[in-house]
Amino acid sequence: MQYSFIKELVTSTWAIDALTMQMYAPILGGVFAGLHFDREPTDADNIPYTYNIKAHVKQDDGDTSKFHQIYVQPLRGIMMKRSTESGITGTERIAEYLLDADQNPEITGHILLIDSGGGQTGAVPVLADAIQKLTKPIVAFVDGMMCSAAMHAGSYCNRIIASRNTDSIGCIGTVVELSGFPKFNKEPDGYTRVRIYADASSEKNEEYEAALTGDFKLIKERILNPANQRFIADIKANRPNVMDEHLKGRTFTAAEVTGTLIDSIGDFQSAVEAVIELSKSKKKNHNSKNMTKNKTKLTALLACLALTELAIEDGQTSLNEQQLEAIDSALLAGSKVEDELAAAKLNLQQANTDINECDRTIKTLNEKIAELEKSAGAASAAAVVDDEPSEINLYANVLNELKSTKKTI
Repeated sequence: MQYSFIKELVTSTWAIDALTMQMYAPILGGVFAGLHFDREPTDADNIPYTYNIKAHVKQDDGDTSKFHQIYVQPLRGIMMKRSTESGITGTERIAEYLLDADQNPEITGHILLIDSGGGQTGAVPVLADAIQKLTKPIVAFVDGMMCSAAMHAGSYCNRIIASRNTDSIGCIGTVVELSGFPKFNKEPDGYTRVRIYADASSEKNEEYEAALTGDFKLIKERILNPANQRFIADIKANRPNVMDEHLKGRTFTAAEVTGTLIDSIGDFQSAVEAVIELSKSKKKNHNSKNMTKNKTKLTALLACLALTELAIEDGQTSLNEQQLEAIDSALLAGSKVEDELAAAKLNLQQANTDINECDRTIKTLNEKIAELEKSAGAASAAAVVDDEPSEINLYANVLNELKSTKKTI
């Protein structure tokens, strides 16, 4: 556990508030000094729960009450991708909890209860992906602090509500902290440390080695700036009203960024009401999309019924007896047209066969005509000598008869 925990800490870029980093620095120092963590259960403040509330629903036959179950998922303390034996719940597990709760038909929506100064940049994507996959609304409720990586993750929620004017919001930026010694280091007592790279590995750990000598150009260009650009791009996409002044790493009070980085300030109950409100809106939009989709797919059916739309409720519709008879008549008419089309295809096929036969007959007649014309020419030449026109007349009569037959075909 100790090795994996240290590896998670020292191999990551961080999106974290400076005060949070300072609070955890002694713990990190203790780890390097040999401090051992015992296995701890998840802190009670980080255990998810379901909040039940009765709300009034207006219906045609009067007001009724409906119970809503809101799934509350805490995101407190330092954010890490993987859970640790020291009690930190990783965002991988939080993502699983959210998606599982979303499948529960009794759940109306979610609240992500945030009190975090951020953590690993790698902890954000898995949680952001899960939030975007939710089919039910999710509201971020800030209970003290939503900074850096927590701000990044919270920006994906449908709405953000802070608990008080003085809550800490923002700190949009990326940082890495390195410690070590140059690749060649000689202590006063003569002890020497060296790191030697193969000739073909001239760029291995180049950013790290340069940073240890005070040259931060490579580590900024290759690691920090790309991560920070993704961070800023996501905030701009998720919070369209954000201003450039909010994207430079400063931490603000909730009162300063209401309407930009957050939506409003209120108590936990206001977050619950926001979930219920969003769930109604989401269901209405979902039904509207379904109706539009069905209208597009059922164009022929609507034309058959002489309607412009069908009433659809919870994905279902009903037809009266007249409408069913109209559909039946349309189906019968369609079947009759198919039979007529099949008969027409057969007639066309027979006509094509007859045409081919006529073409062959015409070809044969042309050959016979050519042969007779040739024979008639020879007979005419002989008649000049013999002066007997009777044979010429015979050829002429046959030739005319053949031409007449061809013309008829």
